[in-house]
Amino acid sequence: MRSRSGAIWFVGLLLLLGVVPASAEDVVVYTENYPPYNYQGPGGEVEGLATAKVRQILDDAGLSYSIKLVPWARAMLYGQTRKNALIYTITRTPDREAQFDWLAPLAPSSFYLFVRADDPRSVSPETLLSGQFQAACVTGDLTCDLLGWTDIPKENIMVVANSRTEDFRMVIANRADIYVSELAVNTRLRRKEGFDPAITRPAMRIEGKAGFYLASGIDADVTMRNKVRNTYLALEKTGRYQLVDTSEAPRTQGGN
Repeated sequence: MRSRSGAIWFVGLLLLLGVVPASAEDVVVYTENYPPYNYQGPGGEVEGLATAKVRQILDDAGLSYSIKLVPWARAMLYGQTRKNALIYTITRTPDREAQFDWLAPLAPSSFYLFVRADDPRSVSPETLLSGQFQAACVTGDLTCDLLGWTDIPKENIMVVANSRTEDFRMVIANRADIYVSELAVNTRLRRKEGFDPAITRPAMRIEGKAGFYLASGIDADVTMRNKVRNTYLALEKTGRYQLVDTSEAPRTQGGN
């Protein structure tokens, strides 16, 4: 039986050699405040529609983990570079395809082009291409990429700084015509900021884009990645796993 002093000496030796024993929480899962998919609940726990799916997979995998809400840029950095990190409610885009290992889908994304409710114009690929609309997006945000996939000319896209809802504020101030938001998120954000969600309307869905995922960096621990992926596949095969339901799409005017 190893003495207490011997155990302390052994741990010290491991630290000197750069070998750090695994902590009680081996996996750290990063995301941002993005209700209703992920947000901090009244008790301090991270909750949300996507969070419930992540917990289902990781609990079934038997992994010890913690979930942390951080700014999105930090979540992206840690998700790409840390061996024991996962990231979720991340949209799968062509630019990101090779940067992450896409372990499990969580929800189909329902991104729309939004305009002021009193703007009667039809929003369609044709009217976008004609240059009738000025769009706004926030620098560094996914919405700028999404606008780039539409038919709106690049010179008609204003990239603004400041808060992540500055694009919405540009539209209601009549300084732009269009902003991009995920359907459920838009409703939550408008109410949180004290606006009636009906102040703008979803005018055209951005079709053909991948949904929200649980992912890791391509250099993350392979055993962890395989365990998460295989657990998701087993849950799906037995019918115990369903994507978040975002089927409550509104009626839109113009291109659909």
